[in-house]
Amino acid sequence: MSVQSSRPDVNAAAAAIRGLWFPVKGTVKKLPEVLTPDETVDVLAVAHHDGVIGVLALTDRRVLFRAQGWAGQRLVTHGLGEISDVRWASGLGQAVLTLFVAGRPVEFKNMDKRDGRHLADRLQQWRQWYAVQTGSTAHHLHGQPPAAPVVAPVPSVPVQPAPPVPAVPVPPQPSPGTSGGAGGLFGRRRKEAEAEAARLGEELRARTTENESLRTENARLLAELNALLGADATRLVQETERIRRTHAEHLAELQRIDAVLDAKVEAAAERAERQLHGARQRLNEMEAQAQEAERRLAAARSGLVVTDDQTMLQEAGIYEYRHPLADAVAYRTRLERIKDQYKVLTKNGRAVVGVTEWTVNGSAAEGRRMVRDFSKLMLRAYNAEADAAVRGMKPHRLLSLIDRLEKSRETIARLGKTMQIRVTDEYHRLRVQELELTADYLVKVEEEKERRREERARQREEERLEREIARERARLDKERNRLVLALNRARSAGQADAAQIEELQRKLADIDAEEEAIDRREANRRAGYVYVISNIGAFGESMVKIGLTRRLDPMDRVNELGDASVPFRFDVHALIYSDDAVGLERALHQEFEAYRVNRVNARREFFHVTPVQVRDALARHAGQHLLEFHEEPDAPEWRASVAAVGARG
Repeated sequence: MSVQSSRPDVNAAAAAIRGLWFPVKGTVKKLPEVLTPDETVDVLAVAHHDGVIGVLALTDRRVLFRAQGWAGQRLVTHGLGEISDVRWASGLGQAVLTLFVAGRPVEFKNMDKRDGRHLADRLQQWRQWYAVQTGSTAHHLHGQPPAAPVVAPVPSVPVQPAPPVPAVPVPPQPSPGTSGGAGGLFGRRRKEAEAEAARLGEELRARTTENESLRTENARLLAELNALLGADATRLVQETERIRRTHAEHLAELQRIDAVLDAKVEAAAERAERQLHGARQRLNEMEAQAQEAERRLAAARSGLVVTDDQTMLQEAGIYEYRHPLADAVAYRTRLERIKDQYKVLTKNGRAVVGVTEWTVNGSAAEGRRMVRDFSKLMLRAYNAEADAAVRGMKPHRLLSLIDRLEKSRETIARLGKTMQIRVTDEYHRLRVQELELTADYLVKVEEEKERRREERARQREEERLEREIARERARLDKERNRLVLALNRARSAGQADAAQIEELQRKLADIDAEEEAIDRREANRRAGYVYVISNIGAFGESMVKIGLTRRLDPMDRVNELGDASVPFRFDVHALIYSDDAVGLERALHQEFEAYRVNRVNARREFFHVTPVQVRDALARHAGQHLLEFHEEPDAPEWRASVAAVGARG
């Protein structure tokens, strides 16, 4: 439909009309008269409403119907918000669109199915969009149709075959010279109406013919359907009966199978119950065995813990002798005796034994020779392992070496199982005893070396003390001779100064007292100095050394300790002289035994204690001998080094 109206949206919607449009052409052309300037037309369709043909328009605001004819014009409009429902029903050629406004149906009939369907779909889309817009704060944008949502189609109303339509008489055509009682504009319109009526009559006759053909085809199809149903009725009854019989047979078979399965399930359940009972009994037995094994394992672990403790002590230097003897010579003698014993066993053939009834190619002599050769070979391997263990013996590795020798014996027994070759228990016991004596011997030798070192150190200390005493005696004798000479000179001069003579006599008395002290020191080997020193730069603030020296000048010993073996010199906290310096040192060591640094070598006299703790202990043990004690170490070299490092940083 081509219409030249004043609005492009109306022209575009009119161009999309596919149904009969001629009666409403003028109405469409004048449609802009009832539209607002900001209103946009979306779809147009031709429809009948209340017996009047007109144009049905869908805009972005409303649905309006306008009809214009001789009796005037009619305008029906409903806003999108007023429409509560839309229903669409189509028949053979025409369709009906029903709008529900305020619960009241408004029908538009005789619409082209394509145009009406399109308008109904677009109306549903506009209604959905309008509902979303009015439910939010968004404003309606005029002229912008909503995105096409999926609209559920309205189910069609089934159409029954139409009854025969009587022929409508066509009004007679006026003769060419007849004016129809009027001329001018009225006569032209009358001619157009008569021509349209003639065209409608032709279309009605064509539709009537089509309706008759459809009715005939429908009757033919009904006849064929009845024929088919009548022919298959007997066959359907027979098939139904057969299916019933088959169903009954299958049901009986299923019941039989169910009975068999029930019997099998019961039998399997009984068998499973018996197996479960047996498994539970075996489980109880295994649990009892496991408990017994755990008990044995606990007992074995208790022994292993002792062994492990011994190993740790051996590694730390605390050794427990297997065969305590007096000295290393006694151990060497015992080792020689052990060697002689297992050599005798080897000569007598009691080191390795094997099967005696062995033949080679039927010869018993060849069999004995083979067993003897293999026995020698096995014994050489065992002795090689034992000798290697003796040569590589370390006291802390004794247990591992014995275990290694035991495994070597087991390997020989496994390899010689065919000929029953094995190392005898007596021979193995002697070789194990040799390992134990070797470990004891090495420890005893080390102890004797340590004692000799201590003895040499003690002798050096005594010799040094004797030299110091000799030097001190020589100094005192020299000083005595000088004082005696000065005293005699003063007395023989005749001008004796009583004060000078008294001073010389007092000095001689001091020398006599010093000589008596030296005599006591020389006679009393337990006298000496107990020193408390620390080295904050080397060992930190909480470690001190508590030692003893018999030297006349105890600082000589302190200076010796601070030689090149430590980075800084020792600081002296206290020097206490005692006639029983050995007892005082032992008392201090016993009090701080729990804080000893070296728990293995007691000759290392370092303790994790502070000088204040030592001061309190000295106050209890030394008493009046404790004259002076320095709590804070001077450590000048260490403090200067720390300051230098801080200055560089």
